[in-house]
Amino acid sequence: MLKEAPSKYFFLGIIAIIAIISIIVIFPFLTSIITGLLLAYLFYPFYNWMRKLVKYKGPAAFITAVLIILIVTIPAVLLVKNLTTETSYLYLRTKQHIATGEVIETKCYENNFLCKSINSVNNLMRDENIKQYAIDRLNEILTFITKKVSGILLSLPTIVIHLLLILFTTYYALKDGKELLIRATQVAPLKVHHQEQIFQQFSDVTYAVLYGSFVVALIQGALGAFGFWLFGIKGFLLWGAVMTLFALIPFVGTWLIWFPASLVMGISGYLGGETGLMWKGIGLFFYGLLVISSIDNILKPVIVAGRAKVHPMLILIGILGGLYAFGFIGLVLGPLILAILQTLLQIYERERKPHANETQPCILGRKNHQHKK
Repeated sequence: MLKEAPSKYFFLGIIAIIAIISIIVIFPFLTSIITGLLLAYLFYPFYNWMRKLVKYKGPAAFITAVLIILIVTIPAVLLVKNLTTETSYLYLRTKQHIATGEVIETKCYENNFLCKSINSVNNLMRDENIKQYAIDRLNEILTFITKKVSGILLSLPTIVIHLLLILFTTYYALKDGKELLIRATQVAPLKVHHQEQIFQQFSDVTYAVLYGSFVVALIQGALGAFGFWLFGIKGFLLWGAVMTLFALIPFVGTWLIWFPASLVMGISGYLGGETGLMWKGIGLFFYGLLVISSIDNILKPVIVAGRAKVHPMLILIGILGGLYAFGFIGLVLGPLILAILQTLLQIYERERKPHANETQPCILGRKNHQHKK
């Protein structure tokens, strides 16, 4: 046994070194690999259905992976194209308002608080220094957006490489993922019920975040875009995309977009003597309140149904931290990592209770509960 120990530790050391080097090699593509694995997990039921139509695993996995890429990329390209056009229109419109000094278009001559406030804002924007400051900030925003769009165009070859990597990762995860997962569970130094708990937590959190948050946010954004189009607001696709992002952030929501829009429409219609515009503002308010925001409270309990037992604070930190650390995929990856950490700590807590047999109270005055075998 003593002679085997150096050989064992040497082998483990080699594995550790190679593992570190492997992480360095795959790190630039880590996000794409994780994205492919998540897509394979989510679309595995569709792959199983495809297996009933296609006899062999390879073609079924390839068809599923290609369909996933097409479903994701085609709408994304069309959306980016429309958002670019709408952003350009919004920029020119805003710059025109600032240049004329009429930030809020209205002819308000009544001696009330609302008219005085709006006229004060417009008079303030007629000051040349403030007007120049606002135009400079607007140009900075446009420059930032232009750089981002240019960066995307210049990095198209890199984007294609990442898409291909996502495609092949999804393909091999669908085709061979089950066998690899079985092998991993056989060598993992964890008890079977612990492995089941971790996998169940992974499944529940992924389901809750993707379906309970991401899909619901997409539905809210689509309903918001439809509402803006219905009530005649320009750039409805842009605002729908913004509402989708806001819907992903816990405790924020879509009301930060539709409420000011309905308020501006209602006030503009009232002050301008346009009854139709005023009623559109009122209609948008109730549409946002009863449809856009309420759908969140209806769909989430139905979809999630308590599957992910994760504290809302962990979800919030996970989404914001994941977005900052990993980009868009971090919206899912952040909460998932924190949820798995929570599960591992729960397992550790159950397995190691050094004070389980003590009868004295702990430092907080609470006694340990003894479990009867």
